[in-house]
Amino acid sequence: MPSLASRVRMLCLVVLLTAAVPPAAAQQAGELRAVHRAGQTLLTWTEVPAARASDEPTVADVKRLAQDLARQRIRYRLYRSDKPIRTLDGLECVAEVSPLSGWNIEYYGDPKPQQKALRYVIEEGKPPLGPNVAVWAHNPATAGRAWYAVTACRGDQEDKSLDAANVLRQPVDETVGLGLPVLQRVEKPKSFNYVDNPTLHYYVRWEPASHCGQPGRPYDYLVAIPPRLAKPAAVGIHLHCWGGNLNSGYGWWYNAEKGAILLASNQVPYDWWTGYHEKYFQRRRSKETWSDGVVRPYTQRRMMAFLDFVASRWEVDLSRTFAAGSSMGGSGSPMLAIRNGGRIAWAVSWVGVHVPAHSPHFKGSYAQVYGEPEWGVKFEDGVSAWDHYDDAKYLRSHPRDEVGLITFSNGKNDSGIGWPQAMEFLRALQETHRPFVFVWGQSGHGQRATMPVTLGERVMELDLRTDRSLPAFNGCSLDDDPGDGRPDRGDAKGQINLFLAWKTDDAVDADGRWEMTVYLIDKSPRGECTVDVTPRRCQRFKGEPGQAFVWTNTVDGGQVQTGTALADQWGLVTLKGVKLSRSPCRLAIRRKP
Repeated sequence: MPSLASRVRMLCLVVLLTAAVPPAAAQQAGELRAVHRAGQTLLTWTEVPAARASDEPTVADVKRLAQDLARQRIRYRLYRSDKPIRTLDGLECVAEVSPLSGWNIEYYGDPKPQQKALRYVIEEGKPPLGPNVAVWAHNPATAGRAWYAVTACRGDQEDKSLDAANVLRQPVDETVGLGLPVLQRVEKPKSFNYVDNPTLHYYVRWEPASHCGQPGRPYDYLVAIPPRLAKPAAVGIHLHCWGGNLNSGYGWWYNAEKGAILLASNQVPYDWWTGYHEKYFQRRRSKETWSDGVVRPYTQRRMMAFLDFVASRWEVDLSRTFAAGSSMGGSGSPMLAIRNGGRIAWAVSWVGVHVPAHSPHFKGSYAQVYGEPEWGVKFEDGVSAWDHYDDAKYLRSHPRDEVGLITFSNGKNDSGIGWPQAMEFLRALQETHRPFVFVWGQSGHGQRATMPVTLGERVMELDLRTDRSLPAFNGCSLDDDPGDGRPDRGDAKGQINLFLAWKTDDAVDADGRWEMTVYLIDKSPRGECTVDVTPRRCQRFKGEPGQAFVWTNTVDGGQVQTGTALADQWGLVTLKGVKLSRSPCRLAIRRKP
């Protein structure tokens, strides 16, 4: 039996050895697993004990635990190699991941205290991850076999011990791609946004670098299917307001009555559904750091990419895609439509910001993602980021770009969004001959847009498509006077182009020839008007600057007008002073021989 002195020496040695082990050493990550799909590897592992939440915590509980773990500087490091990993020597850490990454705490947008945190599903049809499992996504730049390892860190200490639990023993056969959204669940509520008996498909996509300034960040998406789905169906990209989320805050479920699919997501960060600086998530916002970098349209890209995914799962008509939103979403919907004119057929916007630099209350919000205007931060194409996301400037600097119909509203007394900036947008639409409908009034931030033909809010009666020509109206004699940009000038409430409509199924769009039936709706205040008409989004009818055209206006088989027009410097042909009535008026344009 060892002597008392020997036993004391052994005990001291154990104490010394235990003290020499970093706190994280007894808390290594484990059970590392990998799933690869379509260019994306999803890695999961068990959290260290300190990072394990209860089985059903609220979002607030998870956030509090995350703050406590951040103070302790607990995190994980991921390593990747093209060879089996037996040591970390010579390997570069490819990512540091915060604890609790398996919890979805952004689904609700601005959560209420009692709302339960959700767990991510990483494989469709399988249950959510366990409460002590973390997840990280990686889109490799090159294809091939890869091995991964994960370690736990606390403070400056990293446990670099490796065993079968935190190292992949078998490689992942990786490909290059964007990855695929993963279905989280399907719900069938009795009603959703005033539509009865829909089917709601909730997805999460861990976004690649082209879609997010923080590669691998998860985003929630909703695909809502109406009870009578059109085949093929239009898809409406619905953008929520400040404080909203993917389930609400975008006005209506537009065109649900016509069988349209609703696509929605959450907005992180609050970039007004546009884009943000590539260094935004690095949390070092300053002129010095952001001057070395650019603003990229991450949010617009990820929304359009998810639209492509929807088209791969459902029978849809992408030529009928539209964008919709209110307030922040009403800012984002025309911005998306204007910059993606080849993909968005029309847009509806309630009380949006169209010129961020001139919004009295929300300019500072845009500055959080673009940088201050005086910093001179560029968009990725070299233009000022503030100029790129100025709708008026964008329209004027891209006069040939085709844009679908934009129906929008602003309140003259909306001091937060701002009336003068809405007027700048209106004038740019008029000057560049873009198709639009505009209503304004004294409802402040509650001013709602009106749809043409029906004068309702929810349904676009016109069958608008990206591959079909439409008319742009200007100077209608039924227009009200919005004033000069000052809220106390002009008519307190009114409309522009609201009572004009056209048939979408009998147009002629051919080389040197264009025809369309245009008319005043029955609810127009008078039975006749005059208006300038410019064919837009023409597929075959094109003019060269200075080229001459002749046009006619025929009603009930009788010619009521004829005239000539010259294509302007952009090749646009505008018919001046066209007389319209409630009877269908057939406009025909021919290139002069």
